[in-house]
Amino acid sequence: MWRIIRGRGGHDLLVTRLIDVQRTAASSMTEDPVIHLSGRAGSLFFGVIERLLRTNASLVLERQICEQIESIYSTDLEFGQASVSSAALVTPKQDDMLLFFGAELPEEHLKSQPHYPEGMQLIHVTHAHEQQVRFEWATGQVVVHDMIPHRNDQVSTPKLFTSWLESFQEGEEITPEESGDRWWVSEIDVADALVRLLLSSHPFPSECKMSGRRSWSTVQTLEEFQLLYKRTSAGRSGAFGIEELTAAPAPVIEVQPLIVTDAPPMSIEESMAQRPDLSPVHEALHKADGDGWRPLVPIRTSLMHCLAGMLDGD
Repeated sequence: MWRIIRGRGGHDLLVTRLIDVQRTAASSMTEDPVIHLSGRAGSLFFGVIERLLRTNASLVLERQICEQIESIYSTDLEFGQASVSSAALVTPKQDDMLLFFGAELPEEHLKSQPHYPEGMQLIHVTHAHEQQVRFEWATGQVVVHDMIPHRNDQVSTPKLFTSWLESFQEGEEITPEESGDRWWVSEIDVADALVRLLLSSHPFPSECKMSGRRSWSTVQTLEEFQLLYKRTSAGRSGAFGIEELTAAPAPVIEVQPLIVTDAPPMSIEESMAQRPDLSPVHEALHKADGDGWRPLVPIRTSLMHCLAGMLDGD
């Protein structure tokens, strides 16, 4: 099931697939899980919080973020099963989980786990283009490739998009590179997968990568991004032309296999060079709820929300 969350002024902020809370809780943990969220509070950080608020989880956040979430999602918290608490008021327990975002790690935390009890699970989430560093005591490592964020984010917003938007606004022509395929995936699908793994009764995978299954060329991505920019600009000015009102055909994108094999259409070498191996996350999600890694959000929809976030951030 899909849901549209409307922000102030009636703007659509998010389209997301809801987790069936009762089914998830029944098939995973018997008690309400306690999940501490820390690290860089970027777009994915808040995307995961939005997903967790539709479960039975107890979230532990830094005080300022906790107050922000309580204000924005007061209705969800009042009528839902999730709860949020300030980290200053909660003592971590061995059965709790810590979800840490970003590559900016305190040096003293890399080899030991200060303030956290022995045996507490740590799941470390980073973007592939960040400098990869590791907690030595991490129980799970997630590397996200080519994610399209919903909020303007200096780390997760692709620099390609920022450059294109600046060129559009300056009226400059763009000559895209023919090489450099990307495996775009929506932030919603990434956040959804993380929550499904967190709530699973099975152990969180020690290492996994997340990306889309379809390869997008730079030219294809630019065409979609430019189309959405023109439509957005026309909508703001009210000056619609035939080009903006004509339905654009979806680009021809081929789905590639999840598991790396020597069989066509991709060899092992080609797959390693072009697309991360998605078999570990697929297998883990299949164990969690039988659904596997199946991103649902169309890339055009993801680009639309990303562009809206970038324009609102100007």
